[in-house]
Amino acid sequence: MRVVREIWAVTKELRDLVAMPITAEARDEKIAAIERLLAEREKLMAELRPPYSEEEQRLGRQIVQWNQEIDKQLRELKRQIQRDLTMMRQKKIANHHYIHPYEHSLVMDGMFYDKKR
Repeated sequence: MRVVREIWAVTKELRDLVAMPITAEARDEKIAAIERLLAEREKLMAELRPPYSEEEQRLGRQIVQWNQEIDKQLRELKRQIQRDLTMMRQKKIANHHYIHPYEHSLVMDGMFYDKKR
């Protein structure tokens, strides 16, 4: 019973953590906390041994439901990070083109090519 209760508590803390809005400035700290909680929960899950009482089964069903919510929130966090990385790449390219406007240009202004010669 103790292990299931601990897994339930860690899962609840994880669910509460991912449910809060995550700003770009505090993202690294939140991700570190999420990784810590996931590692702790994984270690506790290795200690699970059946048979389970009615109370443990009820907690287990709630943990499964919370896992679906957590998974959904983590997928959204991943999408946010991917969007930020894409925007950063685009800004880097745009900045480079602004600084070096003629670097990749194939336009040959002012050049005359005589086909008859």
